[in-house]
Amino acid sequence: MKAERSYPRVTRNWRNAPVACSDDEWLSQPEAAKLLGVSTGRVVWRLMCEHLVPAHDGRGRAGVTRESVERDLEWLAQATWRARIRRSVKGLVRWI
Repeated sequence: MKAERSYPRVTRNWRNAPVACSDDEWLSQPEAAKLLGVSTGRVVWRLMCEHLVPAHDGRGRAGVTRESVERDLEWLAQATWRARIRRSVKGLVRWI
């Protein structure tokens, strides 16, 4: 079993810094991936592009907020293919 970690200290200075949240409002990255129907790598990408909010649970484990996953699911359900492409390009340009 893989040991769960917290986000690195350097992330405290990021614009999308991890927030503390209650255990019932927190999801692990693998759980978020399952709900979104994507890989864990895509969850990390969505964190980097600020589509998901990084969070620590009561034990300090890294994950995401349930609210941000629900918001992303809602966006995905309503987004046109053009909006999805625009979002992808915007994320790529941000990291180039």
